[in-house]
Amino acid sequence: MSGMLRLAIIGAGFMARRRARAFVATGRAHIVGIAARRLSSAKTIGAELGCPHCFDDYRRLLDCKPDAVLIEVPHLVQDELVLWALGQGLPTLIGGPLSVSVQGGEKILGAARHAGVLLECGFEARYKAVWETAKELLHAGRIGQPIAVQSIALWNGKSESWYYDQAASGGMPLTHMSYAFINPLRWIFGEPLRVSAFANRIKQTAADYVREETCVANLLFPQQVMCSMLAGYVKSGSGDAWGLTIVGTEGTMELQPTEMENGSLRIACGEKAETFEFSQAQDAFIAQAHAFIDSAWTNAHCRNGPEDCLRDLQVAIAISVSAREGRSIELFQDFRPFS
Repeated sequence: MSGMLRLAIIGAGFMARRRARAFVATGRAHIVGIAARRLSSAKTIGAELGCPHCFDDYRRLLDCKPDAVLIEVPHLVQDELVLWALGQGLPTLIGGPLSVSVQGGEKILGAARHAGVLLECGFEARYKAVWETAKELLHAGRIGQPIAVQSIALWNGKSESWYYDQAASGGMPLTHMSYAFINPLRWIFGEPLRVSAFANRIKQTAADYVREETCVANLLFPQQVMCSMLAGYVKSGSGDAWGLTIVGTEGTMELQPTEMENGSLRIACGEKAETFEFSQAQDAFIAQAHAFIDSAWTNAHCRNGPEDCLRDLQVAIAISVSAREGRSIELFQDFRPFS
């Protein structure tokens, strides 16, 4: 099959808008229906996107005869919607991680396999030119053999947002660290072998807020590549708090991937330095939308399929377990997370 993809959307927040506009920008997708918990919210985004078919019951989206569905909602309610979409045989793009729990992720993976339809998670970093270039240059040996990675990803979280709600979000490591930057680092370096983490909760301390407000996680990747990640919901001042450095035997790579823009990359080897700018590169959300449309017609695999993204979920949960229990965890061997 080919042609315009008839896309339905569940969710009406900022990221639902961001991804919906990316699909429209491909020139290959038409928004045929929008559902949200509040009908007024669905109608607001519907007016922005020129879609008159808005509902407060996601099941009504079937009336619009969609070819695929985008689900962009708080993580706690996500599983039910994903399982419904897969049960309808609809190729599905999840704006968030695969699930809020490993057990939920395994159930969704099984449902996707049973349905035989496309399921992609919304880790757009793997479609970002800065990350694609970093992967190519590292594999070409531009800084020699990688030794260590150090990253920082601080975001000024709002306590009233569902991101700060432990139950609704699944926790900061799952909601935030998986994007910044577990998912793209796994794409480059392979599956981490071990994790140890420390976390605190200092700025917002209500009982139902995320337990790991700020976290330092140490991951060991294959080939003895060490990684130290600082991430959290507390960002003070205007200093740079979103980037990473990769140290190699022959040079250093610095990435400024940014949260929503295209970012930049710098390589320094001895006295020589080279900077790569990506201001003219395709927006990663649009690139992912193109890939999803291609895969929806052919049932091919995207870069963030459920089997792969189950690993992101396992790593994020392991970070939380390590921080709470004060122990190092061997990944993908005898580790069975509690949630």
